Amino acid sequence: MQDDFTVFWRNNERAYALFYDLLDRSERGAYDDDFLAQLAAYREAAPESERADIFAAKYLLHHGDAENAAVCGERAHRKRPVNYEIWKLLSHAYAACGRYADALVMQGYALNFFKVPITLDVPASVLTEETLARLSRAAGKANYAPYALSRMNYSDEEGLTAQSTVFFEEFLPVSEHITPHYYVGAYTERDMHGTKRWLMRTIAHAEGLADHVGGDFTFDIMRGTRAPKSATIRLEDGVEAIVPVFGTAEGQVLTAKTETVDDCIWLNPGAPNYFRLNEDTTLSSTEEFIVGTSIPLVHNPARKKLVLNILVDALPWQVLRTSFAEHMPNTAHFFAHGTIFDQHFSVFEYTYPSLATIETGMYPQHTGIFSEWVAIELNEDIITIAERARDAGYATSNLMSDGSGTYNGVTRGYDRLVVSSYDLKAYEAVERVIHYLDGCGEADHFIFLHLGDVHPWGSTSFQIPTATQMHLPLAQRLSDSKVKVTSPYLRPSAFNQTAFWQGVHDADRALGMLFSYLEQHYAPEDYLISLYSDHGVPIFSPTHYIVDAQMTRATWMMRGAGVPEGVVASELTSAVDIYPTLAHLLNFPVDAAVDGVLPRLFGGMGREIAYSNSLFPRKYYYLAARAQDYTLFLETLDPVSLSGTADLARTKVGIYPRAHENIAEYEVDSPELRAFFYPRVREFLQGIGSNGEQFPPPEEIV
Repeated sequence: MQDDFTVFWRNNERAYALFYDLLDRSERGAYDDDFLAQLAAYREAAPESERADIFAAKYLLHHGDAENAAVCGERAHRKRPVNYEIWKLLSHAYAACGRYADALVMQGYALNFFKVPITLDVPASVLTEETLARLSRAAGKANYAPYALSRMNYSDEEGLTAQSTVFFEEFLPVSEHITPHYYVGAYTERDMHGTKRWLMRTIAHAEGLADHVGGDFTFDIMRGTRAPKSATIRLEDGVEAIVPVFGTAEGQVLTAKTETVDDCIWLNPGAPNYFRLNEDTTLSSTEEFIVGTSIPLVHNPARKKLVLNILVDALPWQVLRTSFAEHMPNTAHFFAHGTIFDQHFSVFEYTYPSLATIETGMYPQHTGIFSEWVAIELNEDIITIAERARDAGYATSNLMSDGSGTYNGVTRGYDRLVVSSYDLKAYEAVERVIHYLDGCGEADHFIFLHLGDVHPWGSTSFQIPTATQMHLPLAQRLSDSKVKVTSPYLRPSAFNQTAFWQGVHDADRALGMLFSYLEQHYAPEDYLISLYSDHGVPIFSPTHYIVDAQMTRATWMMRGAGVPEGVVASELTSAVDIYPTLAHLLNFPVDAAVDGVLPRLFGGMGREIAYSNSLFPRKYYYLAARAQDYTLFLETLDPVSLSGTADLARTKVGIYPRAHENIAEYEVDSPELRAFFYPRVREFLQGIGSNGEQFPPPEEIV
């Protein structure tokens, strides 16, 4: 790249030539000394590229060294977890090493993402229930947990077959390092024993289960361990604990014995039953049961009594900021005693990758989490904010979630996940929190809520609130698009906007009850409350652009211990900054790999640019890099690859005043602005730029 910044991006021509030379040699099977020499040159030319490790693995496989080929492939996979070429070679290497389950997972990714059939011939003995469950997760969508869109089965007669069903009354197939594993039950409150269990068993194999029941069934997913018929719970002296127990059979009786108690009770099967213990207790039953993660009822002065993070999905600060108190009076009143970040931006335009940026504090090019089409898992060495809280001794609970972070490990720091695919009503979340804190408020809690009241949906697939339907005149009631589009592409209409404001008012009314409860039961120094959004909405955009301010100027506000009171902060912040800010206020460590920075308000360096991008496969890549006064917009001329890369040498780049973003007549250019933006944006794009280098896609998708 030139230092005079006359050109935004130049590809590495030497690396490009070496790549395609290596690709040609690879396709011819010419894995000789000349191949190694070219590979060494390529490593020198492109030291950060995962493609060198791919070629090294191919060479090693050709020469029969499957073990080291797997090492190279795994190193490439950590850098680029969504990549067919890596999955293909790792499948071969693992199979050659006898790691058939791992090989099948790689082929499961390819089946789901690229529709490449599973061809691996493995011994039938390998196809255990555990292996088939892992393959089922890999072959399904990442944001559908605990549903299994391709639940794999095996028989000698039919071989491998798949059907759509759900993981229920069993452990989720997640990585071994996530321990204890997550057990899937039903969420119940004041319900007949066994009702939810009967319902799910009745419909578990119904066609269209995930689509038609996804929002109507709420799962209670909890870390737990099997108790064959008994379990002894030991407590620290003087410490009470809440212990959840899942029943596994109809009419099951649980007996509890302590020095002072010897009695029994009916268990609700397929759902957690809670017991407050104050001494060592032996639990027993004639049937197996599941013991969930206990909650010690103790406060440590080094912790806050309550940390509550509220994600209000799609709450657009760009739209709300000038009328916040009018439309959300309860929320505005509560956070008037805290800090509101007025220049806050999401990294993405939709939920699945946005949640990952918030929970990890990292950009997608560093986590690999950018597409729900494949359930790749977050690297073990990336520590989420909830894992930090869990390590610090907090009771971690995700009391309302859509399951987006379950299969990929983004929410693995929570001991409990209450999951419904899309029915994320604020009033239900508030009731859950209050009931939970009423029951075990003595513990130190780290709680997450994901609220969906505000999120817009098109009328082709979603029922808007009845109040909105009744209120709209007929012409406006019919004003929504008749063409089905995903929510980031909805257009302005009276239908969409009225439903949106109804959702805003619904969420605020419920949150008002929650905030009242907090003020009654906690002192401000005892809690840290954060409310933020993952992105905005397109339904107020006069000219839709996927990373415009309506889509990416998001909401973030805080109140509680260490948060300045009555501040509206004008500094730029990003969704990745939530992690280091929480870590700072809670005394958690922050790894160097975290991309977020601590805002100046809290004594940090702050940021010069907030990056919002759209990295959706097969669509063009878009980036808005916002500084305080100007925004650089970038758009590629070619679509994003299925692996999440783009050729950045083929782009349109323009710089605009913040007040007139992406309006042609306001485009500005100067050496000073280019010298400011270009090097910083180039650094951000490392890991997204492909250098024009692409392995050929599988024939099945060409």
